[in-house]
Amino acid sequence: MHTQGRKQLERHTTVNAPAGVVYRLFMDNAELANWAPAVDAVTSTHGGDGTGQGATRTCAVTMNGKKGTMVERCVEAVPDTRAAFLVVDDSFGFSTMLTGYGFTARFTPTASEQTTVRIETYYTPANPAAAVLNRLVIRRKFQTVVDDLLEGLRTLAEQRHSQPETRGRHADTPSEGPARPGPTTPGRAG
Repeated sequence: MHTQGRKQLERHTTVNAPAGVVYRLFMDNAELANWAPAVDAVTSTHGGDGTGQGATRTCAVTMNGKKGTMVERCVEAVPDTRAAFLVVDDSFGFSTMLTGYGFTARFTPTASEQTTVRIETYYTPANPAAAVLNRLVIRRKFQTVVDDLLEGLRTLAEQRHSQPETRGRHADTPSEGPARPGPTTPGRAG
């Protein structure tokens, strides 16, 4: 695995859509703000291969009423199966409080037209004060953010999959190429 921190959180949901549809929506930067509540916009992307691996994106985000940015790099992209992102910079202070902050999303077909999406969040508190904050606040806040991300992804993927007239236009064809996710928020951030 390409994550550097310790596993802090794991959350999942079941989506009534095939894994390929959900994965492509997750990796589509042009769609990220449509399903990730904390993401206002993906403001820039660069690099990466055809799967999105190696791509870096900058996201304008709002967390707890505060606007800022998160920069994420896709460190693993296995189409229709999993993607991992590292947060390489942010304006909220996560990169100084947490080391190896990243997340992995796994897409597992569970039945015909159904997928389990699991997001695992990784990081290591950078110092004793950050470790205390993690136990008291950070992990709980990240859990809420990840739950919101999963709910947004589930809702939009199911909506797009159930509407055949928009399915081909949205969920099956990334408009700005691969390299989504992540959680551009903690958890997707985790």
